[in-house]
Amino acid sequence: MSETSPIVVFDFDLTLTKWDTAERFFRWLLKRDPWRLALVAVALPVLAATILFTRRRTWLVRFAVWVATLGRGPAALPGLIEQHVQSFPDGPGSVFVPAAVERLNAHLAQGHRVVIATGCLEPLAQALLRHGGLSHVPLAASTVRPFLGGLVRDQHCFGPNKVPILKARGFAPPWAVAYTDHHADLPVLKLSAECYLVSPKPECLALIKQALATEATILTWR
Repeated sequence: MSETSPIVVFDFDLTLTKWDTAERFFRWLLKRDPWRLALVAVALPVLAATILFTRRRTWLVRFAVWVATLGRGPAALPGLIEQHVQSFPDGPGSVFVPAAVERLNAHLAQGHRVVIATGCLEPLAQALLRHGGLSHVPLAASTVRPFLGGLVRDQHCFGPNKVPILKARGFAPPWAVAYTDHHADLPVLKLSAECYLVSPKPECLALIKQALATEATILTWR
């Protein structure tokens, strides 16, 4: 593998994994302490009004993440993440889709430069990759910072943000291949020669077909 090898970009949640890993982690944190769920419930009317006004769930997600981590600093995350991962009924590695991992490994075997770009929390994605035997694969993920006694996202590796973040990590476009399940990755898909959509929802598929100049290949891994 060299710096001139083709670059292959994989999304993480619902592309390599069976579920949205960050959402499941923060739901797990909230459910551990009833008072956290109660705090979210009390704030729901205000948050719902915000969603109706802006047509975005951003503030709801930010608030839920902050409540889930309230009273916990960055140093507490690794231990909480490990507890969460060990709670999976079928084991820590059960989050990954076998066919997706097989495809990723096939690219590596061909000497391609593979990178995972995800909105998932960096330490969570790192832990999951470690348990799945994929810790050797470069990762670009979201980071958090302390805020009013909890944690909030700092650098969000999502949507158009993925492009500069990947570039900063040495994986500048254009890319040879991109894999994703969601139209939020259109900025990445548009800069990729070959595109694969993993079990996309109908509305997602329609948006991507409309935006791309070339046809994407559908993969039914999930």
